[in-house]
Amino acid sequence: MSTPPDIDTLKRLVGQSVPDLAAQPFARVRNAGTDNLIYKIGDAHALRVARRHEAIPSLAYREPVAMRSLKDLPLETPELVANGLTGMAESWPWLVCSWLEGESAEAVGHAFTETDAKRLALFLLDLQGQKRDFAAEPNIDNHWRGCPLVQRDAPTRGAIADVADDFDAIALAAIWKVALEAPPCLERDRTWIHGDLHAGNLLVKDEALSGVLDWGLSGLGDPASDLMAGFTLFEGAAQDAFWKASGISETVWRRARGWALSTSVIAYAFYRGTKTPIEKRSRKLLEDFSFSI
Repeated sequence: MSTPPDIDTLKRLVGQSVPDLAAQPFARVRNAGTDNLIYKIGDAHALRVARRHEAIPSLAYREPVAMRSLKDLPLETPELVANGLTGMAESWPWLVCSWLEGESAEAVGHAFTETDAKRLALFLLDLQGQKRDFAAEPNIDNHWRGCPLVQRDAPTRGAIADVADDFDAIALAAIWKVALEAPPCLERDRTWIHGDLHAGNLLVKDEALSGVLDWGLSGLGDPASDLMAGFTLFEGAAQDAFWKASGISETVWRRARGWALSTSVIAYAFYRGTKTPIEKRSRKLLEDFSFSI
C-alpha cells in the first residue's frame, strides 16, 4: 500500500491487540507533526501511524525501542502499550502509547524559565546515562541526528549560502568553522539522544515543563545534538541555568552551537516563506547568531 491505513483498519488492529481499547472513541489530533498521524484514544492513550514512507523506520523501530528502553526519567515520556504492522502486502507500522496530559510549549507560547532549564538539563543527564544497548545508529531516517558534525558540512555550508540574503553569512560560517574545529565526540562518549528537542515536542503543565514527546529521531549519538537546546530553547538567565546544570564542557558547547546552527539553517532554507513554527524558530536563532560574532 502507498498510503497509511484507514481509521477503521486501525481501530480493528488496536482492538485486537488491546481489547480494552476497542470501544474507546478515536479522535484525530489536528496539530500532529509532519511524520505521523496521531489519534487520541479515550482519555489515556494515543495512536501513532506514519503519514508517509520516509517516517516508517522511525515508527517501526526508533520510537518503540526508546519507549521500551528508557526508564525513570525525571520528565514524563510516553510508555509503549502495543505496536505492530497492518499485515497487508506492504505492511504499515502503528503504535499505541500512553497519552501525556499537558499542552505543547510551542502552542501556548510558553516562556521557558530557569526552573525549566534545570529540569531539561537533568533530564538530558539521566537520558545520557541510560543503557545504550538497543539505541539505533544515526541514519537518514532520523536525519542523521547525533552523527559527527563533519558529515553535515556540505549541506550546512550550502544552506548558509542559500540564506545569505536574510542573515550574515560570514558570521554563520565563522560559528560553523569553530564547531567543526572542536574535537569530535568519541565512541565511548556517545549516548542516547532524543534528537528533536524543540518547543513543539515539550509539554507544560501548571506553567512548568513536564514532558517530552516524539522519540522518532532518537538513537545513539553525540549528546551535543540534544544540548543544542541551550541555544534553541533558552535565553538570558534560563540559558545560563541550563549550561550550569548540564555541566557542559567548552568542547561540547562548541559542537552544540554547531548543531543548533546546522539544524536551523538547513530548516530555514527549506521552510523559508511557509510561515510555519519551524521557520519562525529557525529565523529567531539565525538572527541571534548573525549578531553574536
